[in-house]
Amino acid sequence: MSLATTASLLERDGHTLRVIDCPAVGLDRARLEVLTKGFQPDFVFWTTATPTLNDDLNLAGFIKKNVPDAVTGVFGTHVTALPEVALTNPSIDAVIRREPEQTIREICLHGPGDWERIDGLSFKDRETGRPRHNLDRGLLRPDDIPSPAWHYLDITPYRLPLKGRPFLIVAPVRGCPYTCNFCTAPLYYGKRLRKRPVQEVVDEIENGMDKFGVKDFFVWADTFTADRGYVKEFSMEIAARELKISWTCNSRVDTVDREMLSLMKEAGLWMISFGLESGNDEVLEQTGKKITVEQSKDAVSMAHELGIKTSGHFVLGLPGETVASMRDTLRVALGLPLDIAQFYAAAPFPGTRLYDLALKKGWLQTDSPLAQDRAAMNLPGLPGQGVDAFRRYAYRRFYGRPKAAWNIISMVEPRAVGHVLRSLGAFLGWARE
Repeated sequence: MSLATTASLLERDGHTLRVIDCPAVGLDRARLEVLTKGFQPDFVFWTTATPTLNDDLNLAGFIKKNVPDAVTGVFGTHVTALPEVALTNPSIDAVIRREPEQTIREICLHGPGDWERIDGLSFKDRETGRPRHNLDRGLLRPDDIPSPAWHYLDITPYRLPLKGRPFLIVAPVRGCPYTCNFCTAPLYYGKRLRKRPVQEVVDEIENGMDKFGVKDFFVWADTFTADRGYVKEFSMEIAARELKISWTCNSRVDTVDREMLSLMKEAGLWMISFGLESGNDEVLEQTGKKITVEQSKDAVSMAHELGIKTSGHFVLGLPGETVASMRDTLRVALGLPLDIAQFYAAAPFPGTRLYDLALKKGWLQTDSPLAQDRAAMNLPGLPGQGVDAFRRYAYRRFYGRPKAAWNIISMVEPRAVGHVLRSLGAFLGWARE
């Protein structure tokens, strides 16, 4: 998404571009080498993530080997929080902190000779070789947030997991005003809610329908439903244009009401994902999430009663967690009318208050990667192995019920059967470990 929105700005400046989603199209190093040597770019930028950080950063040496004169730059939440880590790699020239579009645009406009004036940029001093960190960049105004330039990408691989139908991402809102201690969202897009003009967002949806024949969309935002009035306006605009689309979104449980959900469903919403996190109020309080288990029950039940599919996301191993509180979480998950449940391991990502707390308390397991599929913290009375074992148990209990299995089967469409069967085989093997 960030590469596609950045491409929109670079396109306006007249640059010649290539945008590649390597994992999506299955582009390996050999084919990437041919592409980069043939294209000979002046600049190469790519995203990084905490779970894959080493591989992401090591890509720089590969790029420099094939295009020695290219300027290399990385972005993402991890390098925003810890830019020095990336700059220790001799093949990385620039770290773009926070949202990347305007910073990358200025790098490409000015070249490497005038970086001292570019806000949001970290780089190595030419004389001392030490990291330099320019001032943080102000965030884009809502009207200036670009639509993604999907025409630079091969979108063929983008398919809904259970449906097999092509889909695109739409991001109407940036920023999150909430204070969850485990979340990196404010680090990247800021705490202030920035709402793009509804007309422009729905125009983007129509453009996706016309250009790519897409009728399914993932409305992505850190907290899409934070502003009820905005969501209602968005839904009513889709209905007014009579767009025959299907879409999903994520939400907090304390930002929805029946009227809003009804309007969303009329506009094509078929599934909503709730960040439920825990089934224990004491654990929830320690996260700073500022929701209660009762609010979770009300929101999920309300969506279910309206005929909207529901997905619940739970995080195991948060501060204050015990075996008893994990059982509370599983009990809530089993008691709610959820069609899908995801159980993650708490991950103290750099830039979050949870990361600072884990360092202070000595909870971090140095041999565990920071990812949500494996516990990276040993809490008092609850080792990481206990969290991992309970995750597998929770998945077995939730999806081992005939009703839950039927819910999944009923959503699978023929074109996705092969993918679902392969995923099911891998899941069963992991869950039985």
